[in-house]
Amino acid sequence: MKSYLKKAERKQAYAKIGIYGDAGSGKTRTATEIAIGLWKQYDLKKPVAMFDTEPAATYIIPFFEKAGIEFYVYDESRALKDLVSFWHEAEKACSVIIVDSITHIWKDCQDSYLKALNAKRRETNPRARPMYQLEFHHWKPIKAQWSSFTDLFLSSKIHAIVCGRAGSIYEYQKNDETGKMELITSGTKMATEKEMGYEPSLLIEMIKHREDGRIINRALVEKDRTDRLNGKEFDFPNFETFSPHFDFLNIGGQHFGSMETKDSSSLFENEITDNGFSYEKKQREIMCEEIKGLFVKYSMDGNGQQAKEQRQNIMEEFFGTRSWTAIENMKSSILKEGFLKIKSKFMQNEEAINH
Repeated sequence: MKSYLKKAERKQAYAKIGIYGDAGSGKTRTATEIAIGLWKQYDLKKPVAMFDTEPAATYIIPFFEKAGIEFYVYDESRALKDLVSFWHEAEKACSVIIVDSITHIWKDCQDSYLKALNAKRRETNPRARPMYQLEFHHWKPIKAQWSSFTDLFLSSKIHAIVCGRAGSIYEYQKNDETGKMELITSGTKMATEKEMGYEPSLLIEMIKHREDGRIINRALVEKDRTDRLNGKEFDFPNFETFSPHFDFLNIGGQHFGSMETKDSSSLFENEITDNGFSYEKKQREIMCEEIKGLFVKYSMDGNGQQAKEQRQNIMEEFFGTRSWTAIENMKSSILKEGFLKIKSKFMQNEEAINH
């Protein structure tokens, strides 16, 4: 019997980092500092790769040249499918991935689905008006594709830094003076699929802070799963700023695998058919008809007392009940087993009479 209990151990061997903020807040620079720091601190050998949608790679090349690190860039797409292909290639050939900006990728998901949807509508009806915005039921396939990427982000055996733009969090609040509900900004988040902010083990908000006539790039640690840096603020952060987080990880050790390889579909394979009806219910109906067919064949289907008594005796012998309603609600596997036994008994009786 399989045991699900095993001793807990640290299984995050690769850093998974999210950085978001407004333009000029220092996202790309901070990602660069972390990538170079990881490469040096843990004696990584392979290049750093960047999926660049801004494009911003041009401006950070000098940092990698100075550190003596090979730096590869793909800057020809904002498409999720290209990011996934890039990721698989980089996982084999590189030590660290930077994605900047994930916000463009998320927008591509929405725009691409809408484009495909309108193309399909035109195939069906050439005069159909195009849709300009997604509706509620359209989000499921989009989120399914995005979920595959987030699983890749977390389970891939490579250090990954994902940068995104800051988006506002809105909520309704009652105006005490007017008594009306007003939509206000209550905070910020990474401007991407809403679950993305939950995925990184280290989530950093970069803030462009103005002080004494100068701009300070300030990092607010919004989430640190190691609980060493939560809520702390740092000006002009670098790799050393976040080293307590990386020290906790199992870098160089075992990393957890994909969470998408197992599911519960087997629980439902006998419950659903193509037309949506319960497979199990249908099988019960079929087996009950088969059993009734035996009663008819062997003259036990009449309404007389003798036929009824014969049926109930057979039911009790093979199903443990004289109630037909109880039999109708038994599992199809039990009904099939009982049917085969009844059929075998009747055939044996026939052979005995013939001989």
